[in-house]
Amino acid sequence: MIDLEAVRKLDVQDGNLLEVPENADQEDMRQLLEALNRMKSGCQVMIVRGPLELMDVGDMNKLGWYRA
Repeated sequence: MIDLEAVRKLDVQDGNLLEVPENADQEDMRQLLEALNRMKSGCQVMIVRGPLELMDVGDMNKLGWYRA
């Protein structure tokens, strides 16, 4: 189960990127996404496991992300 205290943003808005702890498993992430969809129908978010700070610019560019 995902430790909700470790999720960095809980005021979820359409287009948000949610960072969950590295130990979150795929099923937990799926359940979180389903729960968010029930609470905010039509809200689309991306869930990423682990610290985004460790991703380099090249990795983000491959995903089509812009790192500010």
